Amino acid sequence: MQDFLNFFTIPLFSSAIRLGTPIILAALGGAICNRAGVLNLALEGKMLLGAFLGIISAYYIQHNPFLPMPPVASTYLALVVAMLSGGLLGAFFAFLYIKYKVNLVILAIAINLMLLELTVFMMRVMFGQVGTWSDPSIVQLPDIELPVIKNIPVLGELLSGYNIIVYAAVVLSIVGYFVLFHTKFGRHIRAVGENIEAARTVGINVNRVQIFALVISGALAALGGAFLSVGHLTLFTRNMSNGRGWLGISAALFGFNHPIGVYFSGLFFGFADAAAIRLQNVTELPPSLVQVLPFIATIVALVLVALRAKLATLINKRKYFSSREMQTHKEAEPVDAE
Repeated sequence: MQDFLNFFTIPLFSSAIRLGTPIILAALGGAICNRAGVLNLALEGKMLLGAFLGIISAYYIQHNPFLPMPPVASTYLALVVAMLSGGLLGAFFAFLYIKYKVNLVILAIAINLMLLELTVFMMRVMFGQVGTWSDPSIVQLPDIELPVIKNIPVLGELLSGYNIIVYAAVVLSIVGYFVLFHTKFGRHIRAVGENIEAARTVGINVNRVQIFALVISGALAALGGAFLSVGHLTLFTRNMSNGRGWLGISAALFGFNHPIGVYFSGLFFGFADAAAIRLQNVTELPPSLVQVLPFIATIVALVLVALRAKLATLINKRKYFSSREMQTHKEAEPVDAE
């Protein structure tokens, strides 16, 4: 029992927050698309693009004589480049879908596979590397210590000392909740996702809503990818996203496409990833077996989502038939003669 309790340490939860951050960002993008009635399965490719362009742009910005700036500033600017690239890819995705009615699933698979090989090809062309590339001049995003909180025992170690992207994920989740549920545009997004024809009937610009969703989704997924290459590490490796985009899609569903729910579902998957790493260190289980833990968590989460949907359907049916029975009973009651 003591060994079991010793497994759950503060560093484990801190690692879960870090590992969950890129999943949260991808999931927020997926949730926005789902709310807008767009199935975005290209999050994996967009994360990979953000990871690649994040570290590449950090390197070239730093070594550009026309842009003299501190090394850390080039890393922050690289985040902007990564987000812009993801947003542009999302706009391209939207153009093909809205203008030419391209099948979303086929388009997403094509983008994911293309970027997987394109990033490897570009790494070989630019640096002569195939597997992994890094450069000592690239500076990792610095950790930020929160005033006051950092001095609180346990809580300070758990909540303070992360880079800006980790805190941005929290802020973006709150902003996403406010926009979706407390603004006119958020109501438009939800209306399009719930009934696209009804939304058109009342005058909502459906194309604009879906373009916005795909652009923002691409930018968020790319930011999650940049976190991997310049926030969590300072390198790029083949298939660096390693399924996190797919985990983001699952996290969006597990969080019921609600920004706050998505944040905590992303933390859940991050915890599964962190637990897998810790299990490799404290047990003799085969690494190949331990590494599937996050994907087992995905299956469990999706099963729970399906069960919840089925339960909700049964409850709604029961309410419907109960109301019908009461109505029939009232109609069958004899009317008292006056």
